[in-house]
Amino acid sequence: MKKIFLLLFMIYSGSVFAYITTDPNDPNIQAVCRDGTYSTSRGSGTCSHHGGVDHYID
Repeated sequence: MKKIFLLLFMIYSGSVFAYITTDPNDPNIQAVCRDGTYSTSRGSGTCSHHGGVDHYID
């Protein structure tokens, strides 16, 4: 599946970007959003435009 970059934001110094994707096989996934999308972010603001975090991936 094609990655959908719905939300981009900087983490720490701005050298790393987190994104939302619909690809469940993306190796960078850190959280599952309540709307069924996936985020490569952890922490404040994760899935903020997608209903919040359903759960984090360990």
